[in-house]
Amino acid sequence: MKFSLMLRKTHEAELDRAINIITEKNRVIAVKKDELKAEQKIKEVLAKRIEELQYKNTMLCEDTDFLQNKVDALKEDNSTLKTNLEELEVKCKELDQANRKLIEMFNDANRKNWCNNESSRQLKRLSEEILESDKINKTNLAAYIYNISQYVGGGIPAEIKVIEDIEK
Repeated sequence: MKFSLMLRKTHEAELDRAINIITEKNRVIAVKKDELKAEQKIKEVLAKRIEELQYKNTMLCEDTDFLQNKVDALKEDNSTLKTNLEELEVKCKELDQANRKLIEMFNDANRKNWCNNESSRQLKRLSEEILESDKINKTNLAAYIYNISQYVGGGIPAEIKVIEDIEK
């Protein structure tokens, strides 16, 4: 089939236009395919990232639960320690009162011991003086015994001072 020259040129022009349109469409399709590949690659990367983030989220939730349990345990331990501290403070106050009584008893015993030692020392001196002296002056002896009696059961003790800043 042979077309006339005019028809042929028209037909060739139509074919050229169709080829150009098809070429343009193929180029657009190729660009769209490239864009689709890029979007699919991005989609895969995002899906992988989402999976990683979900895993991390799951781990963080488990860590949060673990840490919450730790916090609860520490609160319970803190409560127990606070109770123990209060009990120890009460015990410390009781021991402080007992210590004050012991200090009073020590000071009293120390005073009596000092007085008894002083009386013993003076009685020894008196007995030595009586043995050495030829004459005994009854007035001096009575004054001396009176002075010794002042120390029996009393006198100057070496006292322990109570520290008031124990609680601070």
